[in-house]
Amino acid sequence: MRVEFKYMVGSLPKKLSVGVAGLGRIGRLHAEVFFSKVENACLVAVMDVIEDLAKGVASIYGVKAYTDYQKMLADDEVEAVVICTPTWLHKDMIIQAAEAGKHVFTEKPMTVTVKEADEVLSKVSKAGVKLQVGYMRRFDYAFSQAKKAIEEGSIGKPLVFIGLARDPSAPPGWAADPKKSGGIFLDMLSHDFDMARWLMGSEVKRVYVNGGAYLWDEIKEKGDLDVVNINFEFENGALGFIHGTRKNTFGYYLRTEVYGSEGTVFVGAAADPMYSIGTKDGMTYGGYQWFMKRFYDAYVEEDRHFAEVVLEDKEPLISGIDGKRAVEIAEACWKSVKEKKPVDVF
Repeated sequence: MRVEFKYMVGSLPKKLSVGVAGLGRIGRLHAEVFFSKVENACLVAVMDVIEDLAKGVASIYGVKAYTDYQKMLADDEVEAVVICTPTWLHKDMIIQAAEAGKHVFTEKPMTVTVKEADEVLSKVSKAGVKLQVGYMRRFDYAFSQAKKAIEEGSIGKPLVFIGLARDPSAPPGWAADPKKSGGIFLDMLSHDFDMARWLMGSEVKRVYVNGGAYLWDEIKEKGDLDVVNINFEFENGALGFIHGTRKNTFGYYLRTEVYGSEGTVFVGAAADPMYSIGTKDGMTYGGYQWFMKRFYDAYVEEDRHFAEVVLEDKEPLISGIDGKRAVEIAEACWKSVKEKKPVDVF
């Protein structure tokens, strides 16, 4: 089934009607953003298997409440769905939405395995709907400035990507189970994989991982890791390093650097948690928050982008292929851990 793009009513532009599935922390954020911040979209429905939660959120915005995803997909008013459910549910929910002719925004990661990612891409392509994946850092002001500086040649040739990512504490429940969440590499560090690919303008070619479960018994029992160091190589010959941990005593900490032949771009540098750049002319500064506050504007911009992608028949900045790439890198990292050696991503 091909979806036709007819989004004009008279002389007035059509708004994209959105339904949000999964009303945890991120789902409630997207519901609020689509209701109040996305001018060319409107929130028309929310869905969660917990009835009181679905009805409670729906009452805030005056929209329809569903506890059955299939019933929300059957609602003709819903043109696009925003999937914010646990990761292991994403694959089936994306495919079901595509087969129902609905455009899809899915929170990261897109799927748990590469095999699932391939199935999603095939079904989405066949249905002819749009698919955007929620790696919101591409819409963040600081990371966007870093990308612009790199593309303009401000730091010369990019040679090394460095990422430090530390969450305040271990994730609860299903997110601590790598079989359901993809573990630390996919659930947490896939944001950094996406940034590495995007900022360096090259695919990750090879990874070598050291790490362990040093901090949390539950994580160790479920087979995940809580401290990792990832060395990697890009196809263009550049190098990379990511350090990630599930525990940081002084709160959420994120720092990214791209070292180039003529300077270095910093996002989240100690001197300024927002943005700074160091060149031969010295340091220029752009301002520790939990990610919900740090990236709120980025969430708004990615939701606006999704509406624009559908209404104007554009390709999303973060496509299903980008979602698959993050899963491929995560799988290679797990293989490196198990085999204790460098592993090619492709």
